[in-house]
Amino acid sequence: MDNRDINLEVIIEQYRKKGAAAKGFRTLNTLIKNNEFVSLQILLRNHMDSPIESSFEVEERDNIDFLIDYFSILEIGLIANYFPNPLPLETEKEIDFILHNPFVNKYFTEYYPLTLPQLLLRQVSKNGNEKYFFRDSLSNSASLFDRFLMLNQIVKNDEDIDQLLWFFDDGWTDGYSIVDFWNILSDRNSIKYKLDSSNNHPLNSALWGFIKYIQFLSDFANLLRDSQEDIILQSAFWHYQSYWFEHMKERIGDIIKVGINNVRHSLTHFNEDEIIGDDNSFLNSKDDILQWQSDTSQLEGVEADINYLLNSQLGEPLKSFLNNIK
Repeated sequence: MDNRDINLEVIIEQYRKKGAAAKGFRTLNTLIKNNEFVSLQILLRNHMDSPIESSFEVEERDNIDFLIDYFSILEIGLIANYFPNPLPLETEKEIDFILHNPFVNKYFTEYYPLTLPQLLLRQVSKNGNEKYFFRDSLSNSASLFDRFLMLNQIVKNDEDIDQLLWFFDDGWTDGYSIVDFWNILSDRNSIKYKLDSSNNHPLNSALWGFIKYIQFLSDFANLLRDSQEDIILQSAFWHYQSYWFEHMKERIGDIIKVGINNVRHSLTHFNEDEIIGDDNSFLNSKDDILQWQSDTSQLEGVEADINYLLNSQLGEPLKSFLNNIK
């Protein structure tokens, strides 16, 4: 068995057959096979037209988002020559079954446009047991893709980052919204108070999520810089996170920069006397404070990283690649 076949099996097992993506597939599989078109249309509606308010709908849509993320990862892996090209017939059939459905298709092409699953569907649809495309991958493409997967796991498996991104996406938790979080982030005293408290409160959790997410953005920017010799792969990496980059550019860029400076200031001036004895806090010891202060010192150059990621030109090579798939 080729290494690329093994890679695909591992990714399918980790990203498709368990967890949220598996739940998302079960939901869509049931609704599509039972021709429950009204339920599909309601579940996959544009939240700008009709807000998503029930916890049931939030969870169902999150699961479907994880499934679409899996399809995006497949496309990036194909570009990195990490998976067999073409994909196995069984995988192709599943891609076509889900992504060709008109309600699912509208979800990721019109309501929340995503280039990666669009490219994957177009390749699978046009395939006749032939390769989707031919391109010379660089010798380090596989290692770059492995780095991408590791960074992706950091974001997907962190509850604090998840809380932050939920606020970024206009979500509410226990009556709190992005407005409340901005009020915290814009005030150094509030930041210091929240850092010295249990992170099980949604605003505290989002604050810790903010610190970790900013560090992730710096690491992700470095991944893109290291991928610049393969501009299509670099562009594919960028597109995977582009939904959030567009959010930052259009709505939250300035306050993120203010927040970075305020968080750095607050952690720099933290001291051992301010530690609380709470198992849910990240600051339970002097060593914890020193570690977070050390990590946060890296935020000094993160504004340049964010400005780099917000450059939408990074997305153009993949769009051109999509347009060239006849």
